[in-house]
Amino acid sequence: MKKRLAAALILAAAVSAAGCGSGQKAETPAVSQEEKKGETKAEQPKEEGAGEEAAQGESDMPWKIEPLAERVTLKVGNMASTSPHLPTYIAQQKGWLDAVGIEVEPVLFNSGPAMMEACSAGAWDCGSTGIGGVITGILGHDIRVLAPAARDEGGHQAFFARKDSPIVQDGQGHGTCPEVYGTPESWKGKEIFCAKGTTNHFTLYKTLESLGLTLDDVNVVNMEVSSANTAFKAGQGDVVGVWGPLVYSEDKADLVMVSSDAWVKTGIVTNYVANPKAWEENEEAITKWLEVCIMTGEWIQEHQEEAAVYMTQMYEEDGYPSTDEENLKILQNNPFCSLEYDADIVTMNSDNTMNKMAQQTYDAMSVFVKMGNYTQEQLEALRDSGNFLTAPVERIAAEHK
Repeated sequence: MKKRLAAALILAAAVSAAGCGSGQKAETPAVSQEEKKGETKAEQPKEEGAGEEAAQGESDMPWKIEPLAERVTLKVGNMASTSPHLPTYIAQQKGWLDAVGIEVEPVLFNSGPAMMEACSAGAWDCGSTGIGGVITGILGHDIRVLAPAARDEGGHQAFFARKDSPIVQDGQGHGTCPEVYGTPESWKGKEIFCAKGTTNHFTLYKTLESLGLTLDDVNVVNMEVSSANTAFKAGQGDVVGVWGPLVYSEDKADLVMVSSDAWVKTGIVTNYVANPKAWEENEEAITKWLEVCIMTGEWIQEHQEEAAVYMTQMYEEDGYPSTDEENLKILQNNPFCSLEYDADIVTMNSDNTMNKMAQQTYDAMSVFVKMGNYTQEQLEALRDSGNFLTAPVERIAAEHK
């Protein structure tokens, strides 16, 4: 298998999703695209046996997909320690992207909003991001949303407290979501580490709402997830929010999960997106990448144990150690979206005002408006943006009836 290309880790602090309106900026990429020239696979000598690998990749692809007329290199953005990049990674390892004429340069970011801040610099062409990245990207950078990637509905987002915390001591069953730990009194005033403007932040809001509280009742410290986890292990803070493999990592054995996306039923999805300039210049190639990703997402659902091994390898290469068992739990509880699901989600909603994909984000952003991250005017601007595209999925669905 090909070793995943080591792309630049974007050392940007997780910014709040309101940052677009407030003028807050993420840090610039640690390594610019100019500095990375000459490092992409397209500019390196072809690996020995690459032709055979492409042929093998084509022969065992789950779908028959026509290759591009000319080979293209795509910079694919993804968030550290999250699963939506997995279809791209597996398709690389199996030679499926190579078989359709696509080379991938992965570019890693610490959060969706940070990824969007790098959009205008051309740091990525397409990729995957959560709700915070989608909203920030549309309002501030005119990104295109292509299709849902995966559904965060089974403990992909979670909050932890120490065993001696009053929140844990008060137990469960004190609010509208019976699994959530603590009472309003035990949560009030607590210092909570959380990446603002992300799905994790959204999960915290829903947690507090279930107890009759708001974000004003606690002290939210805006912190990128891995830094938050490290600080919490060092004894700082009262509650920490994490996602992905950090939810199941060994250091959680001495902690108690006090809330999760599954418990508060966030209904959030991650999405495949495109940089507007890249979409204008490379629509065909990005649509082909999307087609391979949806296909591979279906393969993952049918081969979860094998996919978990790939996921462990992907995280290891990104600098996030995990285990096959931890990653299998993530895949079992947070399904990738099938072509059938995506084909339905790009149809119009019940009152014919927007497609269902736009409706999903609109509903989530309505909560962010209540949180104070956005205004009603920004919510309406997202609704009227026209950035939730239906044609890419419709085209793919037509080819695989």
